[in-house]
Amino acid sequence: MDKEKLWQSIFFVAGVLFVVAVCWYLLREPVSDQRERADDVRTELSNTGAAQRDAQSHLDNAGQRIDGSIVIADEVAGRIDEAAERIADSEERNAECASIVEDSERRIGESQRIIQSIRKRAGQGGKQAP
Repeated sequence: MDKEKLWQSIFFVAGVLFVVAVCWYLLREPVSDQRERADDVRTELSNTGAAQRDAQSHLDNAGQRIDGSIVIADEVAGRIDEAAERIADSEERNAECASIVEDSERRIGESQRIIQSIRKRAGQGGKQAP
């Protein structure tokens, strides 16, 4: 073999080794990065799943509280209706009492006039006017 072909072969083998070394170096990093990224994605998915479960739990609790609030609101509305009925009954009874008081006052007034008339006649000696 002549020297020139030997040097060409050496340079060719060295060039191939250099290209293989560069490719190995360049391709080695992305695979490592991809593993880290895949692990990061797994971790994020796990965290997201946990957050979604927590959010669902909070939504379920809120729904239960809302249902409880609706029941309480219905009870309050029923009690308000009962109170309104009692107020109406009370107003009706107050009106009846006011009527009784007016009637009593009228009767007391009549009784006082009768008593005054009797006293007046008794003061005149029991004489009746013609």
